[in-house]
Amino acid sequence: MKDLFETMHERLTRNEPLVLATLIAGSGSTPRDAGARMLVGNSGRIWGSVGGALAEHLVIEEAAALIAKRGGSSLGNYILHENETADIDAKCGGEFTVFSQYLDVEIPGLIDFIEKGLARFSEKEGTWFIMDVSGNPEGVSLILAAKDRVIASLGKIPADTESLPQVMCKQSCILLERDGLRCFSQPLAAAGFVYVFGGGHVAQELVPLLDRLGFRCVVFDDRAEFTRQELFPCAANVIRGEFEVIEKYIHLDKNDYVVILTRGHRWDYEAEAFALRGKAAYIGVIGSKSKHAFVQGRLKEAGFTEAEIHAPRVHAPIGMDIGSKTPAEIAVSIAAELIKVRAAAV
Repeated sequence: MKDLFETMHERLTRNEPLVLATLIAGSGSTPRDAGARMLVGNSGRIWGSVGGALAEHLVIEEAAALIAKRGGSSLGNYILHENETADIDAKCGGEFTVFSQYLDVEIPGLIDFIEKGLARFSEKEGTWFIMDVSGNPEGVSLILAAKDRVIASLGKIPADTESLPQVMCKQSCILLERDGLRCFSQPLAAAGFVYVFGGGHVAQELVPLLDRLGFRCVVFDDRAEFTRQELFPCAANVIRGEFEVIEKYIHLDKNDYVVILTRGHRWDYEAEAFALRGKAAYIGVIGSKSKHAFVQGRLKEAGFTEAEIHAPRVHAPIGMDIGSKTPAEIAVSIAAELIKVRAAAV
């Protein structure tokens, strides 16, 4: 979702009109789930997808019509099976609904709203993106919310802003009626970060991959050459610090993940000991069996129990077994394991 907000900001500030198309509901077999989004500009689709094939082509055509008249919104229902009322010769078997909203730089407060959304990707707190999809003739209605409050809003929004976050901020996308508005809520940025200890070759492959998958990363290393921001342009933060006192820089909670990719036994030990003392949902450690045995021995000497060292949240060796060898392949195996852990927590 970060790249969606970045693309909207870039295009709108260049004075390009856009249409944000959102798949808000579906049933049966469909190419994408609720929450799939697509941006359409003057030249057609520029970001994302709501399913591809003919149905997406029809969504793009509808977006082009909104851009041509420079305003408005539309709601399209697409039937992907043989039928008498709206047959588009699709065979998937499902049906889905797409809401398309016109956006341009002249909409008061829109750029500020998008910039506030971008700022949320650096916050540890979870954030939700809520939009009115009822086709409000008064214009665009958008909300950024945390679990306990509304952070920013644009246009007409429900009056009960105190209870809105508790009702709308769920782990998955939801569609609800609130104060005469039809609100679609989607997680924008999940709570917590992936803390990557060690900024070497695997980390350099892993961090951009995780960013594409909706994880937010913080990279930690004690070496200047591996804590350059340009190595990790998509990271929420890059920290240069001392492994012996990681707690000076980082606090772990239950929504965090720890990925340990350091250059040696000593730093692995410091990072894993720090992680075991915290509440992270996942702790993964790269390395050979001999390396893990050495580090685990040090951990026992430091007072950690067998139950703590071999708890279900600890993955040593890290990643799913896909026969990975190269840094890029190892990054894929780690990302796959993190996806599995995240999915199980929903």
